[in-house]
Amino acid sequence: MTTKNTILLIVKQTPGIDYNSLLNKFSSSYSNINSARAALSRSLKDLTTFGFLGRKGNRYFLLDKGESEIFSELKNKLVIGLNDSLIQKNPVNDVDNIVQRLQIIIERSRQDKSLLKTSKTSIGFSISDLDDVNETLSKKIKHLNYISKVFGDQIESLKELDFNDSFSLAFSSTSSKFIASIFAGTGDEEFPVETQSAFFQKVFSGELGLKSKSNSFSVPKESLELFAASISKNSISAGNYIVTLFSSVFKAQFFGSRVIVSGPYSALSKWKKQLI
Repeated sequence: MTTKNTILLIVKQTPGIDYNSLLNKFSSSYSNINSARAALSRSLKDLTTFGFLGRKGNRYFLLDKGESEIFSELKNKLVIGLNDSLIQKNPVNDVDNIVQRLQIIIERSRQDKSLLKTSKTSIGFSISDLDDVNETLSKKIKHLNYISKVFGDQIESLKELDFNDSFSLAFSSTSSKFIASIFAGTGDEEFPVETQSAFFQKVFSGELGLKSKSNSFSVPKESLELFAASISKNSISAGNYIVTLFSSVFKAQFFGSRVIVSGPYSALSKWKKQLI
């Protein structure tokens, strides 16, 4: 509901409401009373200027134009929207909007008998139509629950068959040590590295003294932590280029401020548990 129509509805329900009482009702949707007061003052000025509300002293009354605006919003924006949602081929696909609009209509109809009458005469569907949508929704939920169970079982099977898994984490001095520990634990003595970044190629060959071949380098086991720390230190200067570190078990891809480590589920799971 717009700010304008919220105010009109409050005044309709409480004819002659004073400013402070109106502010108390209106401010419930604001976290800050000053913001609510500013929004209410601006809207009241417009609503009185354009003939939606009348004012006598500090009290406000709904005029015919304001009454028409409320019914227009109810009929055109809510009821027509509901009708359109329910006549489509698969109304269950729009159930979020249906539920939202129905709730607004129910709440307003309970507050105002004239709005209730307008709702009843304008709605182009029956309760049985809603029951049909609800039945379809229940079947869809049942099917999704079944699919979810099958999907979960398939995930467990992939774990048993040791398919690849991965995790992502923010790259920092702490996580660089963690990555170094993961690769050092594989038993490998040398770790291939690939990058298209001329910046990192210069860092690896110059600063770290790594052996290079084209765009590839080789990191000895004892230099893993220094290698990871160097990427962490220089990641901002290098931009979005990817640096990939390989072992006989794992692969780590460094880009920007993050790193993704992948490998067989059985080997990676113990490291993932340390992140929790």
